[in-house]
Amino acid sequence: MIRFALFLTVICVGAASADARSVVDATGRTVTIPDRISRVLPAGPPAAVLLAAIAPDESMGFTAPLPNPAKAALPVELADRPPLPRLTAGHDLGALHPDLIIDYGTVSPRYIDLSRDTQARTGVPTLLFDGALDHIAAVARTVGAILHRPERAETLARMAEAILAMPAGHAAHRTVYYARGADGLLAAAPGTEITAIFTLMGWTVAAPNGNGLFRAADVQQIAALDPDVIILSDPAARGVIASAAWAKLRAVREGHAVIAPLVPFGWVEEPPSINRLLGLAWLKGADSASLAALFNASVYGRALTTGQVEAIAGNTISFH
Repeated sequence: MIRFALFLTVICVGAASADARSVVDATGRTVTIPDRISRVLPAGPPAAVLLAAIAPDESMGFTAPLPNPAKAALPVELADRPPLPRLTAGHDLGALHPDLIIDYGTVSPRYIDLSRDTQARTGVPTLLFDGALDHIAAVARTVGAILHRPERAETLARMAEAILAMPAGHAAHRTVYYARGADGLLAAAPGTEITAIFTLMGWTVAAPNGNGLFRAADVQQIAALDPDVIILSDPAARGVIASAAWAKLRAVREGHAVIAPLVPFGWVEEPPSINRLLGLAWLKGADSASLAALFNASVYGRALTTGQVEAIAGNTISFH
């Protein structure tokens, strides 16, 4: 992910009218936005999650159908809205009549061009914000100022700062195998946004040799990699961890093989948004159930159900 020295500074331009402001986003562009905003279109899942925390009343919803556990954990004004098209899908986003489009994630030439092209094509002000974990607090405060939601933004920003400042303790310097799929054999490659949470922890991502964001693996290859920790993203893979074939793996024997929590979104990388703060605190050793309950009530403004909290409590990693 490219870093920019000029980062998300809201600039009030004296020559602008009382009904407009200018913002410099992560692309370095100066974008004029309306002062009165009531409809904000998220460009993709990461932006939708960010807006659910900061301005659920202004967000137009999510770009994919939400599972019921997520609906039960999110602001009620968002839970049942129909899915929106994504920025990359080529739909006529202007027909949705947003006041503002917000993209959030990787700042790369592809997404810089996409942001510029979308604004040129639709005439709707379009902003791109850096989705890096260590930029969450700054992005939250910037978006909160833009959308006139400073209190909600500050809650998220302070939570992010507290989690980032937590020491890793005994969890530091581990090797991790992280995979998708019901069989736990679609391994995430190191050095990508998918595994950014582990990089921030100082962990080494173990994966078979190959190309692409994910690589096919088998149990013998995982055994040869000998990771300290195994984290799988699909709840259907729970039986895999309990199987005889996987029981031979050191991480399984030591109780360091788990399914990543998913409420209201994946704690590791799906989508790569503020939900990863929960994963970061979880890996650092925080009480996962208590953390999730506090985070959800504070950031999303809705209490988790008892069932959701109990499900999260069963996915704890303990290092000694």
